[in-house]
Amino acid sequence: MRNAVWIVLSGFVVSCTGAPATPEQRQAAESRLLAPFLRNTEVGCSELVVEMTGNFYTNVSQPAVDTELHSARKDRGSDYTETTWTNTRGGAQSAFVVTIGEPSQLTEKGLVVGPRTKFTVSNRVRMRVFEGTRPVTLAVHATGPTVAVKEAGLARPRNVREFAVVDGVVQTP
Repeated sequence: MRNAVWIVLSGFVVSCTGAPATPEQRQAAESRLLAPFLRNTEVGCSELVVEMTGNFYTNVSQPAVDTELHSARKDRGSDYTETTWTNTRGGAQSAFVVTIGEPSQLTEKGLVVGPRTKFTVSNRVRMRVFEGTRPVTLAVHATGPTVAVKEAGLARPRNVREFAVVDGVVQTP
């Protein structure tokens, strides 16, 4: 009887973990999550939250920091590391810039910037990087009193309350 219970319980645990993704499935998931950022869009906001798994490090830039204008703090959770950058002076002159998209490549013609979304953030950037085994994740939430979204080919930005990309889908209420 004890063996039967152990077999049932171990089968339940194995079934909950799921089968590991094949390299092709992982690549397809990464491409799907990255696709909304490959449109040469510019977003201006007050706050930006990025949640991602480590496989997107080459696609997501970190903001440059001037210690006279900015502060940075790193916190660890049970399955993530979170870095928060704060613009202590405020204003556009000391805003953070974060890009998400194709990595730039050095070619015989010089540095070639790939398609991407550029976030100009006036107040705070919070980047949470999940660790361990979990589904591939890349999500952003840009907020503020007004969020300006300028899409490639448009002359002027449109103002929205929030710009978010969750599970590979752009959401602007």
